[in-house]
Amino acid sequence: MKNKKLQIIIISLTFFALIALLVIQVTWIFKAATIQEKQFSHSVNIALKQVVDEMAEDTLICNEVVNCLGKGNAFSCYQKMYQNIQWNKMDSIIKLALKDNQINIKYEFDIVDTQKDADFNVCKKTYFSSNLENALLKNGIELKIKFPKKSEFIIAQIGALFISSVALIILISISFYVILIFYRREKALYLGTRDFINNITHEFKTPLTNIALANSMISKNEHLVKDEKLQQYSNIIKAEHKKLQNRVETLLDIARIENGKTGICETIDVCNIIKCTAESYQVQIQQLNGKLTLVEAADKCSVHADKEQFQIVISNLIDNAIKYCDKEPEVIVHTLNKGNFIIVEIEDNGIGIKAEHEKQIFEKYYRVPTGDLHNVKGFGIGLSTVKAIIDSLNGEIHVQSNPGKGSKFTIKLPLCS
Repeated sequence: MKNKKLQIIIISLTFFALIALLVIQVTWIFKAATIQEKQFSHSVNIALKQVVDEMAEDTLICNEVVNCLGKGNAFSCYQKMYQNIQWNKMDSIIKLALKDNQINIKYEFDIVDTQKDADFNVCKKTYFSSNLENALLKNGIELKIKFPKKSEFIIAQIGALFISSVALIILISISFYVILIFYRREKALYLGTRDFINNITHEFKTPLTNIALANSMISKNEHLVKDEKLQQYSNIIKAEHKKLQNRVETLLDIARIENGKTGICETIDVCNIIKCTAESYQVQIQQLNGKLTLVEAADKCSVHADKEQFQIVISNLIDNAIKYCDKEPEVIVHTLNKGNFIIVEIEDNGIGIKAEHEKQIFEKYYRVPTGDLHNVKGFGIGLSTVKAIIDSLNGEIHVQSNPGKGSKFTIKLPLCS
């Protein structure tokens, strides 16, 4: 349940991060365009100053402009000087000045009398220089230069960055969409597998009950009591039925926990449960010439949990400590308090776990390779069940292991306030 919420949170954060990245990229593009336009305007102003200075030094150009805009004459020099030699000379000066400032786009220019040209302030793509009127000693004379394709020029200047930004946004969007599709497929596959296992598990319960009942009826038959062979077969059926029954119950417990359905939560004494569970393994461990030691150092043991589920946790960890051991098993169960928590440590002298497997041992169906130890059977669901139960109690579980020397599982649970 916790993993499901975490997945939804991660997907939501990723989506909002994508939207934020999109907004940042668009904002950045507009800012880049604004900066480029300011740079363009600055370069044009520098070029115009250079043009005016050169025109002011040319007497022929100045006289021609004064004659063109004299009293009663036109307000625009373009009309009279378009094919004039001096006009072509001015065009060459402007072209060279713009080129010196890295401006190589089409332009239009004119020299006008602003007192007669009522529209001189209207065009946003026109740049002016007020120095020309001082050079010609005549008020209201201005050089006008216009760039019809200024916008295209600015876009071209930031074109590579603009295209790369758009491509990056598209790529990230596609990647997010593909990941979302795979997530949905994975989720559907997981839910289908879980439902299949749950259904199969429930289907097993009725045959198992019938097997147990039939075996119980057979065991009461007087012929079975007299026949050692039949009695042996009956005992095998009983033992194997118990194993299979335990597996089925474990699968059902996992399904219940994954669906967020816990048992009866109450205030339990975990120290007492640990003690009883440990005692139930004493006979088994003594048959292996091993030792199970319980170190009780915790004063506070009250935890809000389901008694049976917590018993499954301790039972699984002790059972693993015994199973995954290639010598006489030695298991130490240690309880202590730390702040408002109870700490349970289960340490063994088993085969241990390699570092590359430690992060995966709590995953469902994952089994650590046991090397030469081939007598260990299981579905790889014991530790995933333990993790799910501990998570449902808002607790933590960690493992420290040394291959060939043993492992230590540490459980941390909040105490009842």
